[in-house]
Amino acid sequence: MASHIPRRTYLKGMLSSLALSATTTQSAPNAKSATKAEALASRLSGKALLDTFARMRGRTDGKIAFGWLNATRSTVIDGEITPLCGVIAGAMQRFQRIAEDRYEVTVLEIAHYTDLATGELLDTLKMPQTGRTVQVPRYRFGPTKVRFAVALDEWEEFEPVNVAANASQFAPRSAVHLVRSIGPVWAVGNDVLLRADEYGRVYPDRAKPPTVFYREWMIWRAAAAALANAGTPSVAADYSYSALSGFRPWMQMEGVNGHTAENGIGAKAERWSDCSAHFLELTRRLHPDVLDNPERVLNGSLRK
Repeated sequence: MASHIPRRTYLKGMLSSLALSATTTQSAPNAKSATKAEALASRLSGKALLDTFARMRGRTDGKIAFGWLNATRSTVIDGEITPLCGVIAGAMQRFQRIAEDRYEVTVLEIAHYTDLATGELLDTLKMPQTGRTVQVPRYRFGPTKVRFAVALDEWEEFEPVNVAANASQFAPRSAVHLVRSIGPVWAVGNDVLLRADEYGRVYPDRAKPPTVFYREWMIWRAAAAALANAGTPSVAADYSYSALSGFRPWMQMEGVNGHTAENGIGAKAERWSDCSAHFLELTRRLHPDVLDNPERVLNGSLRK
């Protein structure tokens, strides 16, 4: 059963998660390596910043990069915060440079919504305030193409086709206004940290008021020594994650003044087998094709 927690406790937990990810290093820092990290961070801007982000989140050689996320989703209704479910997620993606200041990324995402106590997949969920018991859909989105730049502001038309049959339960046919940014960058010990933000608003059409929104903050971390070797297309990296989102259609929360909040941690991986065991177990049960032949799946029908 969901329990209520005070706002201060919840925010403290979010900040602790960010601080832990930001300050825990692979090895004890020393003055020389810390100075190198600070010098590298101070030089990152423009194309160099974008390429560093691509090497942290993905790869610059056209090969597939993988990753996992372990997060908690809560509802926030009139300031009351209620833990709702776990989010055990993973993604595979291929970066391709399409301009000096832009990458296009082919990505497929899978998320499993789980019971916070047992870790088991949820089939139904009782929503706070409304008391409704709703069906929990399976989330598999993509392959689709997205773009990244140091500063990006664009519109795209979303049509829930060539994706999971229940895609409209997450976002209906609509126009989406997306704003993405990369930076600032800073050094902590031997590591370089980089912030990546995303903000999206969903409009039934561009003339009508927005409905769903999504706001994401990620702080990526990698060793400065690895980043300094500019010839390597990929570096080991992990991240902290926080997000706010409007209620999805499947939650049946029309008329409720609130949204969801998520926070968690994750990491990039060289292959699926390097991702979290929990994600692999659930994905093997529901989406074995994604694990067995990632190249074929990612090269499948694209939503453009």
